[in-house]
Amino acid sequence: CVELSIPGRMYGLHDISMFNIVRCLELTLDAHPEGFASYGELERALEDTIARYVGLMARGCDTCDLAHRMNSPTPLLSCLVSDCLARGLDVTQGGARYNPSGVQGVGTANLADSLVTLRRGVLGDDGRGGHVTPLASWERLKGALGRDWSGEGDELLRQTILNRMPKYGNDVDEVDLLGRHFLEFYAHEVERYENVRGGHFQPGSYTVSAHVPLGAACGATPDGRHAHEQLADGGLSPMTGRDAHGPTASLMSVSKLNNALESNGSLLNVKFSPSALAGEAGLAKLMGYVRAFSRLGIQHIQFNVVDRATLVDAQEHPERHRDLVVRVAGYSALFVELSRTLQDDIINRTEHVL
Repeated sequence: CVELSIPGRMYGLHDISMFNIVRCLELTLDAHPEGFASYGELERALEDTIARYVGLMARGCDTCDLAHRMNSPTPLLSCLVSDCLARGLDVTQGGARYNPSGVQGVGTANLADSLVTLRRGVLGDDGRGGHVTPLASWERLKGALGRDWSGEGDELLRQTILNRMPKYGNDVDEVDLLGRHFLEFYAHEVERYENVRGGHFQPGSYTVSAHVPLGAACGATPDGRHAHEQLADGGLSPMTGRDAHGPTASLMSVSKLNNALESNGSLLNVKFSPSALAGEAGLAKLMGYVRAFSRLGIQHIQFNVVDRATLVDAQEHPERHRDLVVRVAGYSALFVELSRTLQDDIINRTEHVL
């Protein structure tokens, strides 16, 4: 589990909604085909979109909550949760002492990477009041996104974005602080709403496996991602393959986010090569890494210690690897029982060698 909870005292619908922050960016860009004159205009428009859809999300979640109350009361569970018996109320009616509803914000890494591309690569704004040479105009980028990077010269532009624009997960303030700003904004918007059980909505950032279907709901994005490709796994993890400066740099990027605001929990996925953690020296490295994670104030981290070759062989020959357990994003599973898409996700995650 990833979510923060108080056993026996809380009825927290911790995953009542998965909120697609990247889709909010897509909707904002679609609503302004002419582009934006400044990054400030883009930022304000995106904030308006997020605020609007968080409000719609809260209404939808309340509808679901009321349906649970009317059609799926849980008397046995209610007997085991503090205050339900004293109040004479089922947990679905707000009988528990604490009654939050958790909403996961998905896509922080993709949003940050996309915004730095738009600010630096299209608007020519270096984020410090200076000017840099843009990579493309609004018209050029919008055209490439609409074609899913398939037109003449689009792949060159995509590769330039992938290789020249800074990426979240590499300890680069310019992009990491964009992620911080919008994760904070999302969290504060979520906290504004009270649910029908008398509790508040709580922001979180872990994906379970929703980064795959939520990615499928999005077209191509300015970070170089293809249409319908998965979003970054975990919740706070970098986008697959873009954390190029080692696991410590990823820790530093995550530490710049306001992790305390993610009161419903958050998650960083890390994959290590088994050779990196072999023997006493490897164990010492892992201990140091976990200590750094703790000191940086990050809520939750989870590991896969498995090499790409083993995962690929398990995908091709599942009968040889029936007992291979992997961590997905908030839960563990037998690798051979996962969908092909999730298997590919885990295979393609950056394999750190320390």
